[in-house]
Amino acid sequence: MAGGLVSFTLDDGAIVEVPEDQLRQVYDLLWDLAKEPGAVSAAALLMDASRLSPFTRKPILLTTPQSAVLRQAVAQLHA
Repeated sequence: MAGGLVSFTLDDGAIVEVPEDQLRQVYDLLWDLAKEPGAVSAAALLMDASRLSPFTRKPILLTTPQSAVLRQAVAQLHA
């Protein structure tokens, strides 16, 4: 179902929501950052969440390295 969001709870408690139509772009940006700690595992979590129905998704709790690299990817997406 298009139009849903995938929510991430960052290490500092902040919430980042990624719209479904931007998931692939964020996923690709995370792979571009694959040398950074947490990038590959964050990409895997994003892909797993994208396969769930928007009605069953829960916020994904990220570690400190995953949070940092997701912030980078989202910032690059909006740059």
